[in-house]
Parts: sequence; C-alpha cells; structure tokens
Amino acid sequence: MMLLILFAMNTHVNLPKWLDDLIFGKLGAKYCPSNSDMTVIDWDKNNVLNYLGTYFPRSYAEAYCIFCHLFQTQPNLFSQKEDLSIFDFGCGTGGEIIGLLDAITNNIPTIKRVNVKAFDGNRHALRLYERIFEEYKCHLNYEVKTQVVPLEIEDFYDLSVLLSVLQDEFDLVMTFKAICEFVTKDRFEKQNPYAHIVRNFIPKLKSEGLMVLDDVTTYNNVSQDWLPKMMDTGLTTVSNCQVLMRNEGYNQTFTVHHSNRDADVSKVAWRIIKKHISI
Repeated sequence: MMLLILFAMNTHVNLPKWLDDLIFGKLGAKYCPSNSDMTVIDWDKNNVLNYLGTYFPRSYAEAYCIFCHLFQTQPNLFSQKEDLSIFDFGCGTGGEIIGLLDAITNNIPTIKRVNVKAFDGNRHALRLYERIFEEYKCHLNYEVKTQVVPLEIEDFYDLSVLLSVLQDEFDLVMTFKAICEFVTKDRFEKQNPYAHIVRNFIPKLKSEGLMVLDDVTTYNNVSQDWLPKMMDTGLTTVSNCQVLMRNEGYNQTFTVHHSNRDADVSKVAWRIIKKHISI
C-alpha cells in the first residue's frame, strides 16, 4: 500500500540575481523553449547554452519549491544531521542541485557539509555545471564538495557500470527531467525506464534516504504514452519503493522569474519515494 500526502506549496520563485547574472551574462545562456521530445545528451555547446537559459531556471525553481516544502512538512527529516550525501542522475547544468542546496540553506541549519555526485552524459553540460558550482560555493555558509561522473548510458551494461562505481549510500537521490530522454532513446529494450532507474537506485539510499523523480508531462512520441502515466505505472511494479509525496493531479505548475522571462512556467510531475520496509 502506498502512502500519499497531497499538499499545497509555494510554486513561485525568483532566480537569485547572482545566478541570473552568471548564466545569462557571463556564460551566455539563451532562453529558447522547445516542446519537442528532448535528448540533451546529444547536444552541442550552443544547444546546451539554450538549455542552460531555459531549463536551468525551471529546474532550480522546481527543486527549490519541492525540497522546501518537503523540509517544512517533515521538519525532523535530516534535522539531526551535519552531513548530507546527494546523487543526481542526469544533472545537466545543475539547476536542481543549486535549488536543493538553497532549500537546505534555508531550512536545515544543522548542515555543515554536503557531498554531491553529479552524473551526466553530456560533457558540455558538465563543464557549465562545474563553472556554476565554483561560483556558487562563494555564496554558501557550509562546506560543499562535488564530483562529476561523466558517462553516457546506452544500455543495461552502461547503467551497471555506473552503479558499480557508486560505492556510497546517499541521503538523497534525484533525477530531474532526465528519464524522459531514456524513454525517447528507448535505451532499456522496452522496459519502463522509471521502474528500471528506481529499482536500481533504491538500494543506494540510506535507511532514511529519499529518491525524488521530476519529469516533464508531455506525450512521448516514441513510447506513445504520457510520461506521468509511465512514471506511475513503473512505480507500481517496484516492490521495494513507497511513494511518500507527489504532486496533486496530472501535473504541477512552477513559475520562475528571471531577466529573460518575467514569469517562465514549467509543468512537471514529481514523486518523492522511500524504501518500502517489509514487516
């Protein structure tokens, strides 16, 4: 039986000015939304700059709002911890990581150290992530270390290689707008990618750890199905996971204000899951 908590939450965010200046000013990001099935892993530097200007602010807003509400709804979560470990599957340029770290800053005062492992298959995105992260460390009041894991996942074997090098267990595993690419690429031989990713990463969680799935809500032309439906169908087949929180309805709308768009809107489906402990 799945435990579902439906709740209202803040869904409007201003992109911090220093971050806006960095990505749109120094790094040359471009606001260029697209409604097509995305496969960012194949994109060149110019396309990744379009991604940075469009989806980085959205991922920041989604992560900041989701994690703020998680921490406020469950104030005892991580409240006794000084160290947190995070793994991001498909980090891209890192918008969700910065959003999460800002949520930690504003909600968990005990945290002194955070270790982030960030996986992605696009080297251009990872380089931008590292540049943003170096700047971000100047704005933090706790220690943060990051390690990028560059690897392109073509099939089951590549995923097993990634899992084999992840010796740690994590407090948080997250994936934002990444699994949709595996649907479009049909990487797992018709298996449900949401089920496959969750089934493999749930064992990487600490006993009180959580996994966060966030993805676009479009109809995918390869799978011939709606992605939120695929997400829920996949989760029902993973026996050792339990849905703790989720958006209400088909999707949730988040709005982020930045210099290239006064009110940029994203619509996503998200689920927070934990290990299901059999009694």
